[in-house]
Amino acid sequence: MTQNMSQHLSAQDFERYRNRDLSPAEILALGDHLENCVSCQAEGRENKEIQNATKQILSQLQAETDFPETHLGYQAVADYVDNTLSEVEREIADSHLEHCRSCEEEVDDFLATKAQLALLPDASYLPRKIPNLWQRLTGLWQLPSIGIPAQAGAVIILVALIAWAVISYSRKHAEEARLRSGQQDSAVAVNSSPVNSEATATNQSSQEPESNPRLAVELIDGDHRVTLTSEGNLLGLESASAQTQNEVISALKSGRVGSPSFMAELKGHSGRLMGAASSDYGLLNPIATAVESRTPTFRWRAIDGAESYIVTIYDLDSKKIEGSGPLAETKWKASAPLERGRVYTWQVRASKHGQEVLLPPPAAPEAKFKIIDAAKAQELAQERRREARSHLMLGLAYANAGLLDDSVRELRKLVVANPKSSVARSLLRSAVAQQGSR
Repeated sequence: MTQNMSQHLSAQDFERYRNRDLSPAEILALGDHLENCVSCQAEGRENKEIQNATKQILSQLQAETDFPETHLGYQAVADYVDNTLSEVEREIADSHLEHCRSCEEEVDDFLATKAQLALLPDASYLPRKIPNLWQRLTGLWQLPSIGIPAQAGAVIILVALIAWAVISYSRKHAEEARLRSGQQDSAVAVNSSPVNSEATATNQSSQEPESNPRLAVELIDGDHRVTLTSEGNLLGLESASAQTQNEVISALKSGRVGSPSFMAELKGHSGRLMGAASSDYGLLNPIATAVESRTPTFRWRAIDGAESYIVTIYDLDSKKIEGSGPLAETKWKASAPLERGRVYTWQVRASKHGQEVLLPPPAAPEAKFKIIDAAKAQELAQERRREARSHLMLGLAYANAGLLDDSVRELRKLVVANPKSSVARSLLRSAVAQQGSR
């Protein structure tokens, strides 16, 4: 972008957004700024040239604004100031503080209080004097409520002292005898059975209660919970493959979804599809995306005054694969199954007052899509057949397969179940950004 987050958006930034020249990272930065900058929102409402772009950006962010704004809790702020957060927790907190002035001020207050406390002198206390037995007995003697004659009191004190001495001596003697017996037993055990001694030590250590691991991320996912500990351990998805678990861990740490390498090929060399405006391009879906069904449904915008439409599907060698007859509506489903793993292009010819209108226009890039291969389709089908359906795993699996619309749908469900989770919201934002960059 032409400015950092502290500057306002320019007409050039909105123009680049309309032309689809922005990368996913730039779309995220532009969206973050526009969402929080009242001045740029007002500019978007007053300037008709950028009004449509502003509405489109804000509508893409609607997935997040539907949920209440969350802030760092008291304990999270205290741990942040004391620098006791894990690497993942601190990354999440830093990301939140970049955009939350309220939490940033609270952190500053904590830091100021901590600095003031450090300047205070250490408190000193006089040692408490504990009375001995004689002092306690004489204190009891001095109570006015006890009317004991002096002679009887002296006898009671003497008897108490003798009894205390006898009991103390007996306990000391018994303790010394027990220690001597224990030392002898240990010596015999060490000399006769070292293996058993090691086993005993192992059993004792295993019986010690383990401390609960600190949680870095915890999400409600369908009818179960998914947890990533501060040590990087994933809990709740033990039935998934090791590769899938690693992909989930990476996504939870980064807050970003993956994307297959062929997506760049579908977007074309220019990195954008829509030309000057998406309305001029005309086609809606599928464009620059993968498709799971071998008989996909094609959708496009209506043209004023058009009497009929004809859809044609081509391979990369411009060979016609299938076509429709004249259509009155603006959608059509392929009747013949397409081949898996292949890339196709498609085109709509509209008949208007005896003339032919092409969508996309002749100067615009081709509308490409790819039918996912059989292995990926089987993998997704198995994931959907899981007894415990995971919106998190499905959302990441769809993104990795290039099915961006399906990924956004699953991650929206994850955010609905976890409205206060910044990680779930970040994953959804990442999928929406890829979806918007097509």
